[in-house]
Order: sequence, then C-alpha cells, then structure tokens
Amino acid sequence: MKKESVGFKSELSFVCTLLSGVSDISLVYPRVQPAMLFSKELRLIYRAAIALFDNGKAMDFTLLEHEMRCIDDELFGEINGISYVNEGLIAVTDDVHIVTYADLIVAEYQRNSLRLLAMELNAKCSNPSVPVEDIIQLADTKLTEIAGLGLDSTSTRQISQIGEDVLKRHMRMLAEGITSVGIPTGLAGVDSIIGGFLPGEVATLSALTSHGKTAISLFMALKIAISGKAVYMISLEMSMEQLYGRILLSLTNISPENLRQHGLTAAEIEVVKTLNETKLKELPLYIDYIASARTEDIRSKVKLARKRNQCDLLVLDYINQMDMGGGSDETLATSLGNAMKKIKDLAVEENIPALVLAQMNREIDKRTDNSKHKLSDLRDSGVLEQASDIVMFINRPELQGKVKDNNGESLVGVGFITVLKNRNGSTGITQFRYNNTMTRISDY
Repeated sequence: MKKESVGFKSELSFVCTLLSGVSDISLVYPRVQPAMLFSKELRLIYRAAIALFDNGKAMDFTLLEHEMRCIDDELFGEINGISYVNEGLIAVTDDVHIVTYADLIVAEYQRNSLRLLAMELNAKCSNPSVPVEDIIQLADTKLTEIAGLGLDSTSTRQISQIGEDVLKRHMRMLAEGITSVGIPTGLAGVDSIIGGFLPGEVATLSALTSHGKTAISLFMALKIAISGKAVYMISLEMSMEQLYGRILLSLTNISPENLRQHGLTAAEIEVVKTLNETKLKELPLYIDYIASARTEDIRSKVKLARKRNQCDLLVLDYINQMDMGGGSDETLATSLGNAMKKIKDLAVEENIPALVLAQMNREIDKRTDNSKHKLSDLRDSGVLEQASDIVMFINRPELQGKVKDNNGESLVGVGFITVLKNRNGSTGITQFRYNNTMTRISDY
C-alpha cells in the first residue's frame, strides 16, 4: 500500500476508523456510498462493513473478511484481506472524527462529478446541433444531483406515508386488543399518568442515591420483557452479574444473603437452574455493561440491537456515569446536555422509547420539604429537562425518617413516583409498594 494522495489518506482514515470500532457506521452510512471511494481496495472493505451492519452483525474482522470474499474474492486475494490496512489501523486513535473524513470524501466526489459534468457540457456546447435550452436543462439537473450527494434523504417522507404507518399501527392495536399506544411500564399508577413509554420519547427517572432508580428501572424492564417487548438495558454502573442477581431475587425466594455472601444452597441452585432453563431462557431482556461509555458507543450498540430485534425499549443506567468527552471549552453541564440530546435523537431515529436514569442535586438534602420535588432537583437540571419528554422522581419517605403520613397511615414499604414533566400528557403523583431489599415492587 503506497498510495499517498490526500484523497486516499482520507479514505484510508475513514475505513480504518470504522474497523477500529472508534466510530459507528450509522454516523456516515448511507450518506457515504461505496461508489464515493475512489480506491477499489478500500471500497471493497467499506462494502463489507456495510453488509455486516445491514445484517445486524458486529464489526468482526473474521466476518468482515468473509463478506469481502463474497463480494469480490479475486480482489480480496490481491490485497490479502484486512492486512491491506494494517498500517492505517495502528494510526487510529480515539480522537478521530469519522464525520470529518466523510465530509472530505463527499467533497472530493462532488469535485470529481463537477469535473465530469464540465467535460460533458463542454462537448455539448461545441456541438451546434444541440439546443442551448437542452444544455441548460442538463446543467441544472446535474448540478442539483451533485449538490444532493452525501445528503441522507432516507428520513424524508411524504405526509400520507406517515399517515399510513400511524393507521397500520392503530389497526394492529385494534386487532390485537391493545388499549395503549405506549409500552406499559409495569406500574398501573405510572401508566395512568403518562400512558406508558411512547416511541421517540425520552423519560428521565431520578432519585437520591440508594432510593431505587436502578430497582424501579429493572422492575419496569423485567415487566416489559415479560410482556414480549425486547428491552435493551445499558448499565454504566452495576455489572451484568449484579443486575442478574436483582432479577433473580425478584422472581424467586432464594436468600439475598446466600446469593451475595454465603453461596446458594443445593435447593436454591436447583431453583436458579430451573428459572434459567424456563422463564429466563426466552425472555427478551438484553443487558450490556459498558465501562466509560460515550454516546457513540451507545448509539452503535443500540443500532446493532435494533438490527437484531433486541431493542423495543432502551434503558440507560445512568447518564451521569457517561464519558462526556467534552473539550476544554465545554462545562460538564454542556457535555451532559449534548449527550442527552444525542440519546433523544437516537430514540427518534429508531422510533423507540428510552428510559434514562439520572442523579439528583445534593442541595435537596438542605431543604425541609425534600419530598416535594422540583425539576431543578435534577443534577444539571436545565439540560436534562430540556431534552426529556418526561421527568419522574422517586421518593421513599421511610429512608428520610418519615414512617407515617399526615393521616397516620404507614409509609414503611411505600414509595412515591412524581411525574413533574410530561411534554405530551398529564403530570401527577402515584404510589408503589416494595420489600425491604427493594427486589419486589408492586402497585400500591
């Protein structure tokens, strides 16, 4: 590989960035089409990467080389597969911006298209038999086409097409006896306020530390998965084994102490084995732990999960743990806002709801009315609130020393969920019950 042109270097960096996993292919495809790459060798690799993406497969070099052979076995042999770009892969770093390389590729393809058009127009202008009006029409049509190169028009739809999809969804609901457009959360009280999780919307769930953010989200995820909807849960804090343990405790009567400290008894092991081989075997609940996740990582994972029919609902636990990757000129709040905006964009693009967990400000501890939540209780509240369609808070009075309400009713094992923002519906407060380990949750 000795090609040193600026265009080739841009294409090499573009392809190697995709292969390294630093960036998500959906950021640039279908905007950058294979035909836009002038290098036939790099074009082959890019076509194979697209094939993997379209088939819902992760970027894997063995699978990639298989796709390359299927597309052009002769060229694959000439370049010796992926080894053709070994030098470029070594040079890739986390700082690489795939969109910048895409811009360069599209711009160069447009320049070349303009050169070809200029040659064609010159030939026609030299021919007196070609009417000037035809030449002008050709120039106008071709220039419009060239200007549109690199623009993703797949998201543009005629209004009646949108209407047809809406009608089909409601007809299917009627036929199947479904009475809610949204995905039921598993808590009737919450559903009565927000109507379930709606496609394209982001619901933010917040609480003080150890007040049950993860427990409530896991309960909802489990209930939704049991109903047949695929739930894709990304954890940035708890390990997959820890989350599995919570699910186990919510579905069985095994001892929490045995699971976490002493080890399961023989009888408990049999219970777990049976659960794994029956109920959990077919449950469409997918859990992914990603350390120091960036929005690009989440976007890539969700896109892939959607291709595999593994994501009807995204659960993110929790956004404050993300690697914001902000520049020196960005505050943490600005970086958080940008991350939340990208999660919202992803939910709209994939037409799925997202449940995002978020921290609360510690300032609430200084208030005497800390059970009466405000939107400003969200940590970095402005940016999170703006991108959220729904904002909910969890409150467990007994953890704050309040064991009875104003009517003398016990508040032990009673929690409250307050919906303070609902862009497309009502707000309100509902209650739920829980056990002392917060592994069993139910309607009030």
